[in-house]
Amino acid sequence: MNILVVDDNKCIRDVIGAMVLANDHQPVVVDGYAAALEKLRRQVIDVILMDIEMPEVDGLTLTRMVRKEFSQWIPIIFLSANDSARYLADGIEAGGDDYLTKPVKEEILNAKIKAMARIAEMKHQLDEANKKLEMLSCLDPLTNVLNRRGLEQQLQESWQKNGKARGELSLLMIDIDFFKAYNDNYGHPRGDQCLQQVASVLTGTLLNASELVARYGGEEFVMLLPSTSLAQARNRARNIIAALSQAELVHEYSDVAPRVTVSIGVSCSSLGAKDHQVLIEQADQALYQAKRRGRMQCVLFQKMTQIW
Repeated sequence: MNILVVDDNKCIRDVIGAMVLANDHQPVVVDGYAAALEKLRRQVIDVILMDIEMPEVDGLTLTRMVRKEFSQWIPIIFLSANDSARYLADGIEAGGDDYLTKPVKEEILNAKIKAMARIAEMKHQLDEANKKLEMLSCLDPLTNVLNRRGLEQQLQESWQKNGKARGELSLLMIDIDFFKAYNDNYGHPRGDQCLQQVASVLTGTLLNASELVARYGGEEFVMLLPSTSLAQARNRARNIIAALSQAELVHEYSDVAPRVTVSIGVSCSSLGAKDHQVLIEQADQALYQAKRRGRMQCVLFQKMTQIW
């Protein structure tokens, strides 16, 4: 483990560093707050051993700075010759995790480091489990693509990124044609299978990790295309219609083809959407026009030009 030792006294730094090294850890030794923050920003630190009484910025203030700047929890053990109850309480309230009085005994120091490492590992495992739960809460369980909640998060993030980069963000609103007739005649289990197959076809047309497919609700899907112009989005919509045609998913009860088809509405940030919600509304309006004009086609927002 990398153990950051922060103490303005060189003799104490050397002694603590030697103890850390003797117990098969890697000491990272610094003399004050500036060097400590620089090390934390540039390399992985597993435990911090910190003096409290230091010039410029003391250990309590430095601890508050660390807790504010770094989201990942790093165990902090204070080192001080002062063992008064108030002093100990101030250290814990500042964000410290444990306390050792000087002169430090090697056996106790090593035991404290091991204990903090165990706690850090358990917290890491808990954080990973929470990340997985958060990810699952954003997935549609049937199709395994993002659900509406996941789409909202990603769309908002993509909108902000594209705004800063002054790029174009396109969105496709995709609706399976005559899906109610499919469900009514083939049954809901087949309907669920159809949704899974369509989601798979849509996912197969993605070109990079920044693009995504989400189930918007019912038989509606959304495809988010960062750094994609309106003309490029139009071509992507054509590719989707062609890919579904090649998949040959039978739909005998459709009024437009004997197979599963989709209608697509296209919007792009270049068309004047003021925020990501308007981008969705524009794509939805274009989708309405595509369905109104006979389905199995794509319509662009604003110009409302049929392209398929």
